Amino acid sequence: MKKVVFLALFALSFAKPVIDPPFADRLFSYIHYTETWAGTPAFLKDVTTPNVLILYGSKEDPEIVALAGRIAYYLGQWTEDIGFGVEEIRQSRMPELLISDAGLKDKKPKALIVVGVNNQIVKDLGLSFEKPTIRLIKRDDMEILIVGGADKQQVLEAGRYLADVRLNFKVGAYRTFFSFVALRGHIEKGEFDAAARVIKSPMGVSACGKNMAIASPMVAQWPEELKAIVRYRNNILYSELPKAIEEKDKEKAINLWKEAMLTCYKCHQGIEVPQVRKFKPVESIHSKHQLIAESFGLVKTVGNQKSCIACHAGPTNIRGYGN
Repeated sequence: MKKVVFLALFALSFAKPVIDPPFADRLFSYIHYTETWAGTPAFLKDVTTPNVLILYGSKEDPEIVALAGRIAYYLGQWTEDIGFGVEEIRQSRMPELLISDAGLKDKKPKALIVVGVNNQIVKDLGLSFEKPTIRLIKRDDMEILIVGGADKQQVLEAGRYLADVRLNFKVGAYRTFFSFVALRGHIEKGEFDAAARVIKSPMGVSACGKNMAIASPMVAQWPEELKAIVRYRNNILYSELPKAIEEKDKEKAINLWKEAMLTCYKCHQGIEVPQVRKFKPVESIHSKHQLIAESFGLVKTVGNQKSCIACHAGPTNIRGYGN
């Protein structure tokens, strides 16, 4: 009884706001991949950096300004760097992330998260809200994700959902996903110590703990067939696969990895069970896994085509980003 009450309260505390249009909070271009540390020997490409500015009104309530900072915190957890090099340092200029509406002048961001309704953006768009809302507006060449509500408490409710649920979930999802691909590469190369670290690291495969915690109220409502897949996957990733890696059994580890991938496919693609993911992921973000696979030699070029058969074979041969 206590467990049921706890789950109900947990779910209530993260009540979902109005998402307009549906899945806008999932498909917004929060991040992109770019160059960083230019002008140094450690110059890198394809580094995860913010693709947005987070804006609040210069006369906004302090709690809502703090909420904007909370959103920035979770975005920082997802990204690897803010994106700067030697030239920015020479000019005493670092990329901005959190700004007031007064500071938006002369800036041309590709995407903007607007937190609260007491700002010039919401005023110019003529928007009003009746419920806690996350609304996506496209204006000229810019995406604007607005965290709104009829009053302060509704704005806080919508913003906490965006920060504590949506962005927090994305952090866990992408760290887990990309680490899972890297895990296969380490196993393929016989790098068992590195493979073990990838599983145990809170920034590696174990980043899935974020998702499992956040999704627990929803999972509690799933049919038994879906719960069984989750239990089976967790047993593989956190028990059977680490044992195979400890024993340095490459063949067994690869087979277990493939079996774990199939459980992901079952839920995400709706194989044999109802499909859990109801939206098409953002290709520009999701497709980085191919670069990771290529770095381990898992992707082969056959003629003019790239072959991903090392991972995508049999029941997991579905590739691409169609529905």
